[in-house]
Amino acid sequence: MSGVRLRVDVLAARLDGEVEGDGGRSLAGVAGLEDAGPHELSFLANRRYVKNLAGTRAGAVLVGRGQPAAGQTVIRVADPYLALASALRLFRPVPEVRAGVHPTAVVEGFVEGAEVRALAYVGPGAVVGEGTVVYPHAYVGAGARVGRDCTIFPGAVVMDGCMLGDRCVLQPGAVVGGDGFGYATRVGAPAGQVHVKVPQVGRAVLGDDVELGANACVDRGALGDTVVGAGSKLDNLVQVGHGAQLGPDCVLVAYAGVSGSARLGRGVVLAARAGVLGHLELGDGVQVGALSMVTKDVPAGEKRSGIPAIDHATWLRETAGRAIARRRAAPGVSE
Repeated sequence: MSGVRLRVDVLAARLDGEVEGDGGRSLAGVAGLEDAGPHELSFLANRRYVKNLAGTRAGAVLVGRGQPAAGQTVIRVADPYLALASALRLFRPVPEVRAGVHPTAVVEGFVEGAEVRALAYVGPGAVVGEGTVVYPHAYVGAGARVGRDCTIFPGAVVMDGCMLGDRCVLQPGAVVGGDGFGYATRVGAPAGQVHVKVPQVGRAVLGDDVELGANACVDRGALGDTVVGAGSKLDNLVQVGHGAQLGPDCVLVAYAGVSGSARLGRGVVLAARAGVLGHLELGDGVQVGALSMVTKDVPAGEKRSGIPAIDHATWLRETAGRAIARRRAAPGVSE
């Protein structure tokens, strides 16, 4: 994977785990249970893959404290998936930042201590923090502020005046600060003049440790700021509308959408393709199921599913009831 080799017992110590089996074996990488070889680490974090444990050729496997070992060398940890994240960093360390500006990059702002790669652009008055890497074809607009140790991958965009905290990651094609979707409708106007664009003059602001997936978009506010709180993670193709406010540590899974001026508390989770209508408020710790649409405010700690989204347990009962009713109504089905 990277030339890094670690003994099983050394790796276990670094992961705060305990070895059962051959602690002296050398490991050189990480792979899945079915693909791993004798010099690779694997992991078991999902019960559906227990069946693959006995047959794996992995040199060692990360498992939970109570998981039977099935004759394999294992490293017992409190959370195998969390330990996997640490192990991957050990076997594939982040490349050292080489501060400097490539001759083909265009830099009109301040980038001392940052690495700006070929064909990237940093606009006038922009500041890019020390340790940040701006990849080829990335764009940092005029007056933007990018914190320390950020990564802006190819094709990612930080529009004029927008802000990123420290250690933010923009995956390829992510856009921070594109115009919000704001139009005033002029009734009775001729074709082509019905929808009048409302200039979007606010900013988009990301806190520390925020990551945006590929082609995710956080629109700038119409007047004030659109804010994504520290530690929040947005998956690919997520949309955050103008003026929305996301608290710290939110998780928005692929295709999730938050409409303009909505407010999400700390640790809110939107599963894939979930949506939140504009101007609503979701309290701390709210969870919204996949393909659901939130149409009303949700108190802290609640779970919602469905269209419109209702209490998750109620939705499960209603869904089961409809499934039973369909089965009973099907031709040839008898009790």
